[in-house]
Amino acid sequence: MTDTRTWKARTGGLVSGLLLSMASVAWSNVVQAEEPPAAPPVVEAPPALPPPADMPAPPPPAVTPAIEAAAKPPTSTEAMAATRPDVLPPIDVGAWTRIGGVFQKKSDPKSLGDWHMDNAYVELHAGGKIHKNVGVTVNLNANMTNFGGADPTDTPTPSASDQLGAGVSVMDAIVSFDIADEFHVWGGHLLVPVDRSNASGPFFMIPWNYPGVAVGALPKEGPSGRNNGLVIWGDIAGGKLTYLAGAFDNANLGSSPLFSGRLRLALLDPEPGFWGNGSYFGDKDLLSIGVGGQFQKHGSSTMLAGDKDYGEFNADVLFEKKIPGGGWFTAEGAYYHFNVSDGALGDSWYALVAYASPTVGIGNIQPSVRYQGASPKGGGDKPWNLDVGLAYLIKGPALRLIANYSHTDLGGTISANALQLGAQAIFF
Repeated sequence: MTDTRTWKARTGGLVSGLLLSMASVAWSNVVQAEEPPAAPPVVEAPPALPPPADMPAPPPPAVTPAIEAAAKPPTSTEAMAATRPDVLPPIDVGAWTRIGGVFQKKSDPKSLGDWHMDNAYVELHAGGKIHKNVGVTVNLNANMTNFGGADPTDTPTPSASDQLGAGVSVMDAIVSFDIADEFHVWGGHLLVPVDRSNASGPFFMIPWNYPGVAVGALPKEGPSGRNNGLVIWGDIAGGKLTYLAGAFDNANLGSSPLFSGRLRLALLDPEPGFWGNGSYFGDKDLLSIGVGGQFQKHGSSTMLAGDKDYGEFNADVLFEKKIPGGGWFTAEGAYYHFNVSDGALGDSWYALVAYASPTVGIGNIQPSVRYQGASPKGGGDKPWNLDVGLAYLIKGPALRLIANYSHTDLGGTISANALQLGAQAIFF
């Protein structure tokens, strides 16, 4: 039997030896950690060889855009924008002009025998912000039309383009409160929102002549489609839906206000903004549907009709599609209904198709056809008009040339033919 003391002695010796061994290893590690590592052997690099004589010099190090931007001093505009984030944009100034001549015999409107200058029209535009949410627009126009031909005492019936206005006048005088994209309040002398044609005006539609004039059916608007009033409008969903509603009186205290409004729904590309176009000349794929209406208390009061309220409803659609390879196709239609007395025009309409070719030379060739008609309430002669145009679009609506044949039939023996040549330029 093993002695108890012997087992303890052996166990104590083993433990003591183990502890001494562990302490020795720990001390060795500490000493090695304190000793600096041996320096690597020095290897001398071989001497550099001279480059060949025909080797080109190395390019200078490239300067990164960040270094270039840091080295370039900011312009005065950039510095102002950095220190004044609410700096207002500069004032916009522009000049628009249309000139045209017509082949039409004065003594016989059915004949194209004579030529005279029938249109010289100018618009001057200026507008800008006086606050980030407040703007001012002032536009003037002048229509320098020669109605008299060779004899200044003669005053033949002006053509459709002449009836857009004459003389020098203030076209727009607007103060605009732009609270948000969805809510604007504009007041002054401004466009009456009612249909696409009035929102577009003659500069941004495909035909040379304004619709409705030839057949005598237009909504209530005023000179150049303007009137004194107030309009509330806004773009919803970035211009997919636009609403406009206004009240106008043209400073006439003797009449009730004219209420006029419009809704516009764009199903493809959006169509934002207060103004509108009869064509976007290849800039958009558009399917836009609009409805408008007007009402005025006692607005149809005449000696024949008596005391009657005025009402009007219209609807229009514009389809425009870019064509692969260049060019675009346009189709447009509109319908108007007026609550008038028997004998006056109660309905009118127009339809248009046009095609713009890919670039030919420096522009696009655009043939177009538009038919418009009207019917009186209670029956009678139905006036109609046909326009066939051929335009050369050098810079879209900003610079274009056009030749337009127009035939108008007012019923019975009253008809007219005209061949118009026109040019249009817009400078922003």
